[in-house]
Amino acid sequence: MGYHLRYQSKPWATHHVVSRCVRGYSFLKPTPEVVSIISGVLGRALHMYSHCIKLHHYVFLSNHCHLLVTSEDIDALSEFMKYLKSNISRKLARVHEWAGPMWQSRFSSEEILDEEGLIEIFKYITENSVKEGLVNHPSEWKGLHGYHQLVSQKTVSGPWINLSAMHKASKHSLMRAEVTLADFTTLYSVNLTPPPLWEEMNAESYHQLCKQLTQDAIQSAKVKRKSKPMGMARVLAERVDKARFVKRGQRPLCRTKCIDRLKNYKSEYFGFKARFQEVYRALRDGLLPNIPRLDLLFPSGGARPLGVGPLIRLE
Repeated sequence: MGYHLRYQSKPWATHHVVSRCVRGYSFLKPTPEVVSIISGVLGRALHMYSHCIKLHHYVFLSNHCHLLVTSEDIDALSEFMKYLKSNISRKLARVHEWAGPMWQSRFSSEEILDEEGLIEIFKYITENSVKEGLVNHPSEWKGLHGYHQLVSQKTVSGPWINLSAMHKASKHSLMRAEVTLADFTTLYSVNLTPPPLWEEMNAESYHQLCKQLTQDAIQSAKVKRKSKPMGMARVLAERVDKARFVKRGQRPLCRTKCIDRLKNYKSEYFGFKARFQEVYRALRDGLLPNIPRLDLLFPSGGARPLGVGPLIRLE
């Protein structure tokens, strides 16, 4: 399956982001320890990237996660996801005694172009855990689910333990008993904000909208479901290393119900892609000696290759 290039059509655009565990393994299975770790990492990541990333909705199932986020640009989204996934991997590797990769390749993202697309994705994220036949209602899901904050209005936070700093301090301490875990632990909140399209709503109106969309999503999910839910006891009893293979096609470029918006977005994206590939090929292959001096500028809207600056001047 091919991947779309990273692309964002405008500053502060909203994306639906999906990332899956390798081989469908249940590394994210919501035991209390795993939920605490992911909460701390997610809260820390939002704190570190608060200037360029806003989180609106999310769900972490046993083997994949969905995020509804707004990013200043596509590089910000890429850096945020790199930080989030790498730290979840590092901390959960100790829990599961796992030495290999934890995530299935790169994350996918779809830019949301209008309110119809936003409603579609909001409801899709909400129905996760119900449509898969795991639980009967998102309130029953013991893992991280935006429902708990957006509808039940609970606070979510988790500890971030700076293990490297703790080990360094312990190594240089004359009395190691003086170094405690609490000294290197920070509690971070997972803060949600309304998406830009709904940010003008007051708090009560936004809460009522979330409740209505949740109700619609759950009703739809129960219709799609083909069997009774497993329940959390069975979910937690499943092996972490049980592989799950699901045939999946390429995710859409964007989300919208408007044909004209879709056509315009595709035109912009494929124009960006053609220019990006042209510049990348020139960098990869090098210029022939008889070609005069040339400035190569990667097109705006995309994430540049690792280690490459925005302006490439070639002789």
